[in-house]
Amino acid sequence: MNSEIDFVARALYAAEEDAQVWEREPEIVREEFRSYARAALAMLDEHRGQEQPDTMTVAVPYAA
Repeated sequence: MNSEIDFVARALYAAEEDAQVWEREPEIVREEFRSYARAALAMLDEHRGQEQPDTMTVAVPYAA
């Protein structure tokens, strides 16, 4: 999970207009983006849990 958080954190950081090199940023800045990543992943999990299927399968008995 930590690698997933770091991956998302780096992506969010790279999207910043003034982004520098991730490895050169102070740990406090990297931890801030990890916090954003945790929140984003939590919201994604919540969203996925609320999804309803677009179609519903119904079994209809058929007698020939």
